[in-house]
Amino acid sequence: MIDRIIAFSLSLLLCAPLNAEDWVRGSLYLHEVDGEITLAELGEDPFVVGMAQAPLATSGLVNCSAAYGSSAFFSTSNRSWIYFEGSGSFAVERFEQIAPDAAAWAAEPEETEQSRMIINFRSGTLIMDSRNMAESSQSLIETPLGRITVKRALWQMNIVFDPRSQIFDFTITCSSGRVRFTDLSGQQYTLRNGQRLAGAGSRTQPSIEVGEKTERSDEQMERFRILSEAHAEASDDLELYLGRMQAISQAAAQAPTTRSLQTRESKRRPIVIEYAKEPEAVTPFRGEIKPPSDWQADLF
Repeated sequence: MIDRIIAFSLSLLLCAPLNAEDWVRGSLYLHEVDGEITLAELGEDPFVVGMAQAPLATSGLVNCSAAYGSSAFFSTSNRSWIYFEGSGSFAVERFEQIAPDAAAWAAEPEETEQSRMIINFRSGTLIMDSRNMAESSQSLIETPLGRITVKRALWQMNIVFDPRSQIFDFTITCSSGRVRFTDLSGQQYTLRNGQRLAGAGSRTQPSIEVGEKTERSDEQMERFRILSEAHAEASDDLELYLGRMQAISQAAAQAPTTRSLQTRESKRRPIVIEYAKEPEAVTPFRGEIKPPSDWQADLF
């Protein structure tokens, strides 16, 4: 009986550090802008950012849109990179992570704790490098064509939508790691180093083929490489992200873990609900008009 009590006590001690982890909402750092982009943090008004306004830190929940020819380059507090080019938009809908330890951050070039990220990518060009994320971290990208899950990969996606014909033209290219694409019918495609998926058609029944990457994708990836090398030193500064991180409750942080495991086996798209700040009070207005003249009164 005593042995059982001791074993049970040890199990509680082992579980205690897991429950004591401090979860925070991550943050992004905008290093460079080409042209102009529009950013809108959760519950805030959108604002235009040009080359003169960069660099700047943003909340982990942010919507970014850009016209054709404009682009933005971000690093994240979970050691990832994001390059976005218009025309189109993407939004970080969920970004949670265990609060990084300053000593571990300085000692390791990779993520030392766990994080979870959900990105909604609508159109344009998106390049992501998650090779420095922890093995236990999760990254999910929702698109109009389906869902993408990545595990420590360098990849890119292009989406072009024609509103007149309602036709999508899209490509997914994996440069390193593994990328898994699940279309709206539930069909899965797994891409590895150097593979490319191309599709065209309606969002529910596009024609899809898998082949090798193209020169165009290599050119975009070279642009990404130059930017990441140029801002590598700055992105290693933890202070860039700490000011925009926000503490979240333990219950809110643990809840998505079970749901995310179920979501990966389900065809239903996840619904993410976040609360915006209270709107400003509206001051009522009372208008007064003068009575009708004699000739106006005769009209009634």
